[in-house]
Amino acid sequence: MPRLVAEIPVVEPFPWLALLDYFRHRLIPGVERIEEDRFMRRIGPAEIAVRFDPRRARLRVTADGRVRSREVTERVARLFAADHDGTQAASHLRRDAMLRPRIVAVPGMRPLGAWSAFELCVRTVIGQQVTVAAASTLMRRLVERCGEITPENVLAADLGNLGMPSRRVATIRRLAAAVLEQRVQLDMPWPAVDAALATLPGFGPWTRTYLAIRLGREPDAFPATDLGLIRAAGASSAAELLTRAECWRPWRAYAATYLWAVPA
Repeated sequence: MPRLVAEIPVVEPFPWLALLDYFRHRLIPGVERIEEDRFMRRIGPAEIAVRFDPRRARLRVTADGRVRSREVTERVARLFAADHDGTQAASHLRRDAMLRPRIVAVPGMRPLGAWSAFELCVRTVIGQQVTVAAASTLMRRLVERCGEITPENVLAADLGNLGMPSRRVATIRRLAAAVLEQRVQLDMPWPAVDAALATLPGFGPWTRTYLAIRLGREPDAFPATDLGLIRAAGASSAAELLTRAECWRPWRAYAATYLWAVPA
């Protein structure tokens, strides 16, 4: 019988099913999965399940084995941005005719956070210039080689013949080494993390801006060169999208999330 690990209060509106649907295509294969209305994650020999109780506005976290309750609670709250208050952002962005229907359809949509900052960095590098499906395949292969995606495991694993360019593999290894050597400290304030990542090959503007949204929770971060955003906004170029997005300041990260996650 799974035991209750935690109940995490959330700021409403909290579009749980929409968040799960958006996350469904960004799971770590072999580690995370979604079953109906539950998010599941393996932690060593145990597995946690996260459900939303709309009546009490709480996430309920259960585990089928021994886990560190405080660590799990913090990670789940961060992953689903439980403390996100989008009132100001929604009020501002609803003025835009393109965004208004999306916000009305799914109030409370917010950028996902991360279970592990290092894991998200690796997932983001792997997702450079490939489809979401291809990135999931590559992550599954990486999990098969590494088990848990940690700096130590990445450096110890054989990452040959993953189906990924060698330069990208080198980027992941450099990141792992930089984290272990504390040249990159992913728990620092975002400006410091951004500056440190910028010194590593393979962490260009798109990658760091995407991470600014999910890791840094920077409300105005905006990866204007993202093809998905350009298409969702009906723009012909990154330059046109940037011009279009000026009226979304200082909440462009939330605008990007709605464009990515909520169909028109």
